[in-house]
Formats: sequence, structure tokens, C-alpha cells
Amino acid sequence: MHRILLLFALFTLAVAVVLRKLNADRVLHGLKDVRLSSSAGDAARKMLDSVKQNEVEVRAPKRHWAAAADLGSKWLVLASESADGLSARAHGQAALQVGLYLLSLRDPKALARRRWAIRFGHVFPIFSLIVVIFALIAARLAGLWGLGIIMASCGIAVCAQILVLSTERRASALVAVVLEKKHIYPRLSDEESVVASARAHAWRSILPGIFARFVT
Repeated sequence: MHRILLLFALFTLAVAVVLRKLNADRVLHGLKDVRLSSSAGDAARKMLDSVKQNEVEVRAPKRHWAAAADLGSKWLVLASESADGLSARAHGQAALQVGLYLLSLRDPKALARRRWAIRFGHVFPIFSLIVVIFALIAARLAGLWGLGIIMASCGIAVCAQILVLSTERRASALVAVVLEKKHIYPRLSDEESVVASARAHAWRSILPGIFARFVT
């Protein structure tokens, strides 16, 4: 049975890594050197203002736990390095966050599921690891079974990220419409780069946070 758990975990992780590499990392690597004239934080402000969301506060804290809420009523959070960034990669990340905020106004339940899945992906593998360690110390669990349970928890966390991925892809499609209609960027090539970046950033969410840090 523990072999089945290991195979399940390895398969789901491998599929997630391949999908992220193909749909996110490869695209973002090509966009990191594309420079725009304004910062991503300023562009996010323009996007919100263009859809009459002037009262929404754009926050860029220096430190922000990845599993913490990144948007709420009348506010959203940008990573500090993205808010000040000039690259298409940074603009895409900011655009996706704006898309998520706009989607939260239309479908708050989808954003609630996304928030749950993000926290689950961070916490569940660590919780399983702690439980297995205590079980091993108490000699209540065989080593291979412990490894199988830990890996299975990681596989389940990857499966939960489907909720995050589906929501973020909807958000990237929504913000693409905003960029197309409102002409936030003066050049069409800039707009296309930001849209591609936002879509790629959505695919980065296919890996749970504990693994996303180790895959570049």
C-alpha cells in the first residue's frame, strides 16, 4: 500500500512540475528582460481606476506570508518586488492580482475556495510530516509507511491546487479583457507581454507553496 501512495505522490508532483515548467516558467523566463515604462504597482492602480475601483488600496508590504490573505474588501496585496518592478514579468503578476480582485466581486465563493486551497497546500504537508515524526518516535509507524504518508499528503496538496489554478486562470482571462478594452499600456506589444505574463503566473499556482519555492 505504501508503494501505491508513493507512486500517486510522485505522479501528481511530476505532472504539476511539468505543467508549471511548460506553461509558466518557460514563458516568464522569456519575459523577465522585457522592460516597460512604468512600475507594476502604478499599472495596477491604473487598471483598478479604469474599472471604477478607485477606492481599492494597493498594498506592497516588504514581508507577506504566502498563505495569508492577499486581497479583501477594498484592498489587495502585491509583492514588494513586483510592485516596484518594471519587467513584463512583474506587470503580469500585478495584473493577475487585479484580476483576482475583480473576480472576487463577481464570484466570491471561488476566491474563498482559492484561499482555502492555498492554505491547505502550505499547511497539510507540514502537519502530516509532524504527525509522522511523532508516530515514528513512538514506534507506532514503519519508516516506509511514514514516507508514503508524507508523500501522499504532498500529492493531495497538489490536487487541491486545481482549485487555485482554475480560479487564477479565470482571473487572468478577466484582466486580459480589461487590458484590451481600457488600453492601459501605450504599445500593443507591452499589453501582449503583460497578458502572457499574467496567464503564466496563473499556472505557477499548480504547485503548493512548500514546493513552489524549490522549483524555479
